[in-house]
Amino acid sequence: MKTITETSAKVSLGKRLSQGKQTEPQMKRTNEAFFSSPKTMLQVEAETGILRPNICRYVAKWKKEGIIDIVLIGTCPISRYRKVQHLTTNPKLFPNSNQLKLF
Repeated sequence: MKTITETSAKVSLGKRLSQGKQTEPQMKRTNEAFFSSPKTMLQVEAETGILRPNICRYVAKWKKEGIIDIVLIGTCPISRYRKVQHLTTNPKLFPNSNQLKLF
C-alpha cells in the first residue's frame, strides 16, 4: 500500500520532468522577442505570456554566454519604472565596448 507522501513525490517529480519540455520553446520565444527590438523583461512577458522569473533566468544564462546585452538603461514603457534595462539578443544592436582588448 502506497502512502500519500510516496504518491505526491512521484507526482511532483513528474511535473518537474514535464516542465523541462517547455523550457526550449520558451527560451526560443524569449530570444526572438528580444531579437526584434530592445525590450524590457516586462515587455517580453506581456508580449509572449512567459512568466518574468523564467525570462530573468534565461537572461542571466545568456549574459554569461554573451548572447544578450544591455542596449540602454531607461524607463519601462509599461510600469514607468526608471533605471530599467532594455535588452537585445541582436548582435547588430550590441553597444560598442570601450574596453581595450588585451589579447
